[in-house]
Order: sequence, then C-alpha cells, then structure tokens
Amino acid sequence: MTEPVAYRVDGTIYNNINDAEFAVREIEHLRSSLGIDNGLIKKPIYIQPLYTDEQLHPRVKMTRAEFDELEISLINAQFDYSELKKTIEIVPDMKWFVRSLVADEGYYSYLFKHSNRPIADYEPSKQPRKEYMIFDTKEEAEKWTNPLTEAVQLPVEGE
Repeated sequence: MTEPVAYRVDGTIYNNINDAEFAVREIEHLRSSLGIDNGLIKKPIYIQPLYTDEQLHPRVKMTRAEFDELEISLINAQFDYSELKKTIEIVPDMKWFVRSLVADEGYYSYLFKHSNRPIADYEPSKQPRKEYMIFDTKEEAEKWTNPLTEAVQLPVEGE
C-alpha cells in the first residue's frame, strides 16, 4: 500500500506528514502553555491519513494485448486518448509454470513440452518460453507437480 498524500489534524488538511506532525506539536504546546484544559482530561490530537495517491489517481490494470485492442478502437473512433493513457497501467500477462524447487547453477528446470504433448522432462532455463508447458490456472499446473517441483506464476512476453 502506498503512503498517504494528505493528512487532517484538528480540522486542517496538510499535504506533507512533516507539516502535520509540526501542527500536532504546536497545538499541544499551545494548549499546555495557555492552560486551556484547566486540569481536565486532554483531548488527544491525532494525525488522520486521508487518502493515498493510488486512491486519488486510480489506475486501470490491463495487459499489453488488452491495451493494444483498446488503442485500436480509440484510434478508429478518432478519440484523443492522451489523458486516458495516464490512467492505464500495463501489467505483464502472467501464466503458470512447473519448475524445480532448487536452481542448479542459477537456472531452474521447467516442465518441457515436446511436439504439443507434455512429457515429464525438465530442462534448465532462465527464461521460460513457448517450448515449456504453460498453464492458465494454478490448479492445472499443480497436477504436474511432484515433491521436487512447484507451480509458479511468471510473466510471459507476447505468446
């Protein structure tokens, strides 16, 4: 979670945590020096976080393929989408792979696909590509695991 970008202290809003903390110290100092509380229980002053940058500027998450499809639609509609692009976050397309639990010399071994049919064979690789078994769900991948392997979700570049 991201840090708040606005804070409220005793009804006043601050955009900086340092300013908000300073305001708390000033209010507490002023109350104690003026004796406003007259020995009664002091009302504590709190810094109340209001919202984060993410809440102020929500971003739509989509894969590169989804973004390309949207972009084509907007171009065909002759729509100026320059402002819209600022609210879109491109996330990598994630797929499931079955790989060894332990890396051998820095390389994990992945479940290998041979002639469009899976075989229980593993090859070392830093970058799993199309030649390795790719699963859409964790459940599908876990069917192929054994005590020496695990199902992992990794980004894939344009299948």
